[in-house]
Amino acid sequence: MGTARKDDVASTQRHALPIPDNVTTGDLSMEPESGEQYMLRVRMEAISMPSVSVAENRDQMLLMATRSKQIEHHPIILGHNEKSNEERPMAPGSVQPSEDWLTGFPPWFYGQRKRLMLVLEQTKVPDDFDLPVSGQVREWKTFCYETSGHSETNRAILCTLASIDQAMAMRLIKWITSWVAVDKLQRSEGIWLWYLILRIDDLLDHDDTHALRELCRKLKRIRENIGNYSQNPESNLLLLQHRGDEIAAINILIASVTRGYRQRDLD
Repeated sequence: MGTARKDDVASTQRHALPIPDNVTTGDLSMEPESGEQYMLRVRMEAISMPSVSVAENRDQMLLMATRSKQIEHHPIILGHNEKSNEERPMAPGSVQPSEDWLTGFPPWFYGQRKRLMLVLEQTKVPDDFDLPVSGQVREWKTFCYETSGHSETNRAILCTLASIDQAMAMRLIKWITSWVAVDKLQRSEGIWLWYLILRIDDLLDHDDTHALRELCRKLKRIRENIGNYSQNPESNLLLLQHRGDEIAAINILIASVTRGYRQRDLD
């Protein structure tokens, strides 16, 4: 099979983990030769997945949602209205993935996890690579927020994932969940959560499952806040465009828990 270049990815996209310009996908029938090549393949596969669906009459739906006096809750929240006990309307598709996207997510997720595991098996951790002491929360927080978003730190993330065990990976997920703000997911947080979720085992005990569910609930609250449309539909469109990358990351992480780890009741 032919190789694809990084230039094939749209140049206008902003990525959480920059990849050197000389990296190619290589022979797709073979396993990745490096962490950077693995990440490039992940990125290109993600681009090819069905995108978040957007209603054709999006502007009209936003206008109706913000002007209707009967809508007193976040449009994204489904369930029952506390006052009228009526079902809340569906939110515009700009903050929720489509059902087709969710259906196609598990095979893609399992494929990414398998590939990451193979890369980690081949990752050689330098002798001078040091990690914070397992119980030092403050040091780990500094480490995680500093080793994200720069090409020179990609290797550090892979070395970290190759060095920690299941217990430490779950401990980091719990810590990062507590660090995430109530109204925003930072890029560094999304990067670490994604790779840690891929890193952990398929079989989880009760405490580990509870931790993933708490993360999912927190991310859903952030998504609900983003879907809390103001009284100005035009400003809402700008807000959604500005936070599009964040919404995509949130949807991927939520689906990783609900579909990847089969917690479908949190969909």
